[in-house]
Amino acid sequence: MSNDSSTGILSGARKFFYDRETPYGLALARMLLCGSLLSLYLPRWPVARELYSTDGAIAQLGTGYGYLDFMPEFSAPVIMAMISILLFTLVTAGIGFCTRVSLIVAGAIHTYLSLIDCVSTMTKYTVIATHMFVLLSVSHCGAIWSVDAWLKGRRRNWWPGEPASEQPKFPVWPRRLLQLHIGLVYFGAAITKMNTSTYLSGDQLQFWMQTHLNFPHPLGEFLSLYPVLMVAMGYVALIWEVIFVFLVWNRTWRPWVLSIGVIFHTLTVFTLGLMLFPVIMFAAYLSFVETCDVQRAGVWFRRQLRGHSRLGALIRRCRERISLRPAPASWQSAAARVFAFGCIVVAGGGIELEYLLDPYQIRRPEGRHVLQPLDPAVTNAMLNFASGIRDVDKFTAIDTGTLLVGDMLVDRRKVFRQGEQLITQCSLSPPHEDLWLECRLVDADNVEVQRAMAVARCEQFRSNLLVPLNDRVLPGEYKLIVELAGREVTQKSITVLPRSGSLSAN
Repeated sequence: MSNDSSTGILSGARKFFYDRETPYGLALARMLLCGSLLSLYLPRWPVARELYSTDGAIAQLGTGYGYLDFMPEFSAPVIMAMISILLFTLVTAGIGFCTRVSLIVAGAIHTYLSLIDCVSTMTKYTVIATHMFVLLSVSHCGAIWSVDAWLKGRRRNWWPGEPASEQPKFPVWPRRLLQLHIGLVYFGAAITKMNTSTYLSGDQLQFWMQTHLNFPHPLGEFLSLYPVLMVAMGYVALIWEVIFVFLVWNRTWRPWVLSIGVIFHTLTVFTLGLMLFPVIMFAAYLSFVETCDVQRAGVWFRRQLRGHSRLGALIRRCRERISLRPAPASWQSAAARVFAFGCIVVAGGGIELEYLLDPYQIRRPEGRHVLQPLDPAVTNAMLNFASGIRDVDKFTAIDTGTLLVGDMLVDRRKVFRQGEQLITQCSLSPPHEDLWLECRLVDADNVEVQRAMAVARCEQFRSNLLVPLNDRVLPGEYKLIVELAGREVTQKSITVLPRSGSLSAN
């Protein structure tokens, strides 16, 4: 029985990795990955001299780990040639021309530029893109929907919905490795978040949503006003990242798991200002597209065209022109030479174009720009730390309520009743020193009726001061004065209602 079980496991693993299929999903991933990275490197082309060459300010990743010469550094003309070739190979890989070589060259230059500029180029999605380049370059993602497939002189180029027996098939293991890569990325991210206390408390998300480190995200600013929601969203994302790698293989659960992922990454655009990271993840999600999915989509699309005769006729004519006109055999043999010549032309053209544009005005008639010394008054103001940070700038918010959930104030209000315990939550802006906080409750005659005190340690993001509204606090209008080391920071007006009017009495 054990031998049969072992044989069944080995047979299942062999089928899982070496089953043959048409690489629709990898072809789609190839196109979306290259298109998204074009939007990353096109804006960087004019400033490549500054970011990546010895003329600028290189920030190698290895420097932070003590490896000062981890990657070779090149002059500006070499860098301009490299990034121009990168843009060219991203285009050729996207359309599937010399696909494997294009992916290898683009992946190598992309990895180098990321390692040479860890400040603005290297991010999580560039690392994921590097792994995708490696896996796509060893796959047959250029076998369909590509110029390579047309140049091979086939009598037709396969379209979705056609009989699967007529389509080219290859081992599925590159797609499986890409799927496993994405699942393990999520699982590793979940493990990291489990060991990050500020993520579990919601502080990390809240501060990120309040800043504009990436792109504007007004929805994030709005949601940051509800810290309890931040905690709930954080835990939901954590659980989903853990179960992704286990549930995504099940055909029943896969649409739900991937749909949650699409929603999750789409929300990061509006809440965290992430733009390219979701697109790269969507490109990786396309590795879960199977041949049967494309077949069904093709059948559905053809059914829709039946009701639009003119559009259907136009698409059929385009298909016939593409499929029934194979490229001459001479074109296929010349493809490699055309690709190499294109790289040379693009590299030389990139160097010459940057020289003519002269974005840093190196060759202007007046000569190079020269750094001018700063005004001594400005220098002194920048280096003068004696003034310190204003007291008010050490606080991000001061809220009042009565109910805490996970150290988060959930019922922000200004009207209270006798017998309740007023909680003044001071949200602090890091970094800060140890703070001595006081909260004084003052009546209309400026007489102090209650006082609460607390020490906020330097590692704390918030501190709660508890003010009991006992019989000493009569119904009426009060001022809540928050002080830092005896210095007033702010005042808030609150109202205290009689005990007899409490909700419990009603």
